[in-house]
Amino acid sequence: MWRHEFHEHHYEPLEHREERCLHHFKPWRFGYMPLRGLLHLLILKILSKGPLRGVDVRSKLKEELGLEIPASAVYTILSMLEERGFITSSWEVEEKGPARKIYRVTEEGLDYLNEALTRLKEYKRVVEYLLS
Repeated sequence: MWRHEFHEHHYEPLEHREERCLHHFKPWRFGYMPLRGLLHLLILKILSKGPLRGVDVRSKLKEELGLEIPASAVYTILSMLEERGFITSSWEVEEKGPARKIYRVTEEGLDYLNEALTRLKEYKRVVEYLLS
């Protein structure tokens, strides 16, 4: 979720606040701001296709969607999804190389994703209007 600090000028009349707060709206920061609320859904969608390491999730975001998401953000979202029971993780150890943490989507995660995608389809008309 997008966090916004409160400053003294937030208690000024609205027209002055808007002028002084425009510096906070930076759509180029962290990709495009509306995507911030969708990143967890993008990660769930990627994991719904099969188990992956965190680094592989980040690579797919870049390769398939052109999104350069910081590793710290990806791992924070993975952690949050795991806390909520939407994904699980396990360590896989091979004969060679270090152990690898693999993430898998759960049934609860798939249900959540499908419900969210249904809600997003309702907004499609609004987005299409904005883009026209």
